Formats: sequence, structure tokens, C-alpha cells
Amino acid sequence: MNCKFRDWPAINNRLVKQGVILLDVGCLVDWKNELGSMNAGKEGSRFKYPSCVISFAGVLHCVMRLGFRQVEGLLDYLLKPVKQPVPDYSTVNRRFNKLPVRLQSKRKSTESLWVAIDSSGISVTNRGEWLRKVHRNGQISECKGFIKIHVSVDVRSGELVGFEVTTDKVGDNRMFKPLLLDSIQNTQGELDRVFADGSYDDWRNFQMLHEMNVEAGIKIDKNADISKPPDSFRNRRRGEPIRRQHARIQLADYDKWKEKLQYGLRWLAETFFSTFKRRFGEYVMARKYSNMQHELYWKAQLYNQLL
Repeated sequence: MNCKFRDWPAINNRLVKQGVILLDVGCLVDWKNELGSMNAGKEGSRFKYPSCVISFAGVLHCVMRLGFRQVEGLLDYLLKPVKQPVPDYSTVNRRFNKLPVRLQSKRKSTESLWVAIDSSGISVTNRGEWLRKVHRNGQISECKGFIKIHVSVDVRSGELVGFEVTTDKVGDNRMFKPLLLDSIQNTQGELDRVFADGSYDDWRNFQMLHEMNVEAGIKIDKNADISKPPDSFRNRRRGEPIRRQHARIQLADYDKWKEKLQYGLRWLAETFFSTFKRRFGEYVMARKYSNMQHELYWKAQLYNQLL
């Protein structure tokens, strides 16, 4: 992970090529063919615009942070020379929120999977904290603060392998298991090690990782009980809680545990949040909760495409 060993020319070329991915207008070439396959055997009204055009509009909406009306204007400018019909903003909005979304993993490594898990808040508006407080005092419920994104990041590649969106009422622990299952399903890899901060310090998480034969890199509270169980406890054939075993090892010499487990790799999750928010913004533009979820899932999918 040392910057001395980074291939800077390759990184520069990858960043340059991102512009090609973001403004790929290849959909204009395949317009008729895709539209024909979409309408084959379709009952009811026919599609007028291929999905690739709506996907392109979604990229403009999410990356450039344009409203759907501005997206319509930009599409009109781009499509006018080729004399293709332009979808209006309501059509783009409706079709965009129905596009299928799935995290596409590029992982080809045969190495076992190491993931960092964390969560962060995303604002539901771009009004700023002061105006949210004003509206909250005015009892306008739509202006309440944040929704949460829960992520699982492959620490070797920086790729997003698990992603969940919830309200700010959902605790981190509840999303620990879904993120693990997402990571396995999206990569088809063998999960070997999990890094997480103290928010996930729960005996259930340690027990689950133990049963999955996954090494737990979860920071434990300094006040955790590390005493050994009495003989009578062992005589009842009940094993010592897994979390307590980890606590005894970790709290005996935290620096040694951190170095041995490479716990510093957990910061790849923080790096993801920094990159994600700088690229796509710290807020969502959608108004409905279901559309907010779809917008964030779309951004997550796009994040992996740009790696």
C-alpha cells in the first residue's frame, strides 16, 4: 500500500479514460438494434428510447449532478445533429428509476477476500445543516437530515463489493451480516478477513465470523471483560464466548494485534467514502426514499466502473 510502489503512469491513464466512460455516446450507433430487441414481443405501448440512452442520462444526472430538466436539455443538444428523438425529463426520471442495478466486480485475483466494513451518512437535500435545523423547527418532516450507506470494500483493490442503503434509524450491527453476504455473492470469492471499527463490536458478529471461519479484525472496547470463565462454566461444556477470547488477545497488546492483523487496512473504507462523496456529492437529488436508494445504488455501480 506504500505510495512508492504505485504505478503512477497507469493511475494517470486510468483517470484519463474515466472521461471516455462518462461521456460514452456509443449508444447512438446501436440505437435501432437495441430498441428493436427491447420491443420484440412486447405487449402494450412500445419503447421509444433504448435503455443505453437512459443509462447515459443517469450518468449525467449522478456525476454532473444535473437535474432531469437540465439532462433533457443536454440530450437535446447532443441528439439534434443525429436527428434522434429526445426523451423529456419525466420520461428520463421514470425510466432511470426502473433500470436494473447490480455491483459488477472486476476481481480476478485468486487471493482470499479481505474486506473493510463501515457506514456513513448522506444528506437528503443540498440545503445545508442550518436550513435543515430551521425546517426541523418548522415541523417539515421531508427535510430531516440523513440516510445511511453501508459498504464493504475489498482492501486489496479498493473495489466496492457490498452496498446497502438504509434510513438513519438503522444501526450498523444490523447490516453487518447482509454486507458479508453481499461481498461473497458479488465476488464469488472466499471471505478470509473482515476489518471493522468499534461500532461492530458485538458478540454476535464475532460468533458469526467464527462459524464462517473468517478472521475478525473488529476493534473491541477497552473496557471489555477479558477474565477467564470459572471451572464450573467449562464443566458444563459451554465454550468461552468468542468475543472474550478475541478481547483477551487484542487488549493484551493492541499495537501488536494491529500490526499482525494489518488493521490499518480498515482505512480503505474511509478512503472510499472520501472518493465517493467528492465524485458524486454528499447528498442525493431524489425526493422519494425508494428513488434515493436507486440513485445511490446507481452511483455505487458507477464507482466500480470507474476504477
